Amino acid sequence: MADLLAAWALVLDPEVLLVILAAAFFGLFVGAVPGLTATMATALLVPVTFFMAPLPAVAAIVACTAMAITAGDIPGALLRIPGTPASAAYTDEAYALTRAGQPELALGAGLVCAALGGLFGALVLVVAAPLLARIALGFSSFEYFWLAALGLTSAAFVSAADRAKGVVSLTLGLFIATIGLDITSGLPRFTFGSVELMGG
Repeated sequence: MADLLAAWALVLDPEVLLVILAAAFFGLFVGAVPGLTATMATALLVPVTFFMAPLPAVAAIVACTAMAITAGDIPGALLRIPGTPASAAYTDEAYALTRAGQPELALGAGLVCAALGGLFGALVLVVAAPLLARIALGFSSFEYFWLAALGLTSAAFVSAADRAKGVVSLTLGLFIATIGLDITSGLPRFTFGSVELMGG
C-alpha cells in the first residue's frame, strides 16, 4: 500500500500533470485525424521525451497513446472513417447512431467504455504485475522454450482453418527467420554467400 501511495504522489506532481495534459491533447489531435494512428503519435512524441525526466516522459507516452486510441472514435462516429485501427470494430454502429441523430450517445459511449476499460486494465496490472514478476523471475531457458513453443503452436492452429496449412506456414516462417547472421556465433546461416541476406 505504501508503494501505491508513493506512486500517486509522483503522478500528482504538477509538472507530471501538465505533461499528461499536453500529451493527451496531442494524442487527441492525432487520433482524431483519419490515417494517423496511436503508434504514429507515440513515435512522434518519443524524440521529445528524450529531453524530459523519466517519470514525465513515461506519463506523456502513456497519456498520448491512450488518448489517441480513444480519439479514433471521433471520425469513426462522425465520418464513418475510423481514426485508429482500434476504432474500426464499431465504426458502423457509431455512425448509425450519428445518422439517427444521436452522435453524443455514440461518442459518449466510446469515451465511457474507453475510460472504464483503461481503469480496469490499470487495476488488473497493479494487482497482477507483482505476481507475474515473481513467476517470471523463476523462468529458466527450459520454461522460455516451452512458452515460445506454446505460442507458436497456438498461432499455427488458430490462424488457419486447415491445421496442416498452419503448421506448414509456421515451419516456413521459422525457417525464414533463421536466415542471416547467427546471434550466438556471428556466422551466416542460409545466406548462400549473398551479402544481402546477412541482414535477415
